[in-house]
Amino acid sequence: MKTTLVACAAALVFVAACDVQDGQYVVPASGETAPAAVAAPSTPDSIQVFEGAPNRAFSSLGEIEIDVNKLTAFHPNPTREQAIERLRQEAAKRGADAIINVTVGEVKISPISWGSRNATATAVKF
Repeated sequence: MKTTLVACAAALVFVAACDVQDGQYVVPASGETAPAAVAAPSTPDSIQVFEGAPNRAFSSLGEIEIDVNKLTAFHPNPTREQAIERLRQEAAKRGADAIINVTVGEVKISPISWGSRNATATAVKF
């Protein structure tokens, strides 16, 4: 019984020092510490918006692509501001500080919407 408890405790310590990347446990090399927890999501209002690249160092968190649709022919067309707000919401979920290289397309009719506006950006952390 003692051996089982010791083995379970050792396994728990081993797993606690691991990191999960791409669905796999990654054990830090000797001398390394386990990575810190992922940053909590930020708020959409705190996300800075850059049409181009900022003049400071950043690390990319990935590309974001969204579509803003209108529900019927009687609703107003989606605005540029609505598209940027959706980009900010997605960036906040990733814990980003800003979105860069923002591009917002024109309103087009699509098979699933009477009017659709596409927008892309890169989420970054400073």
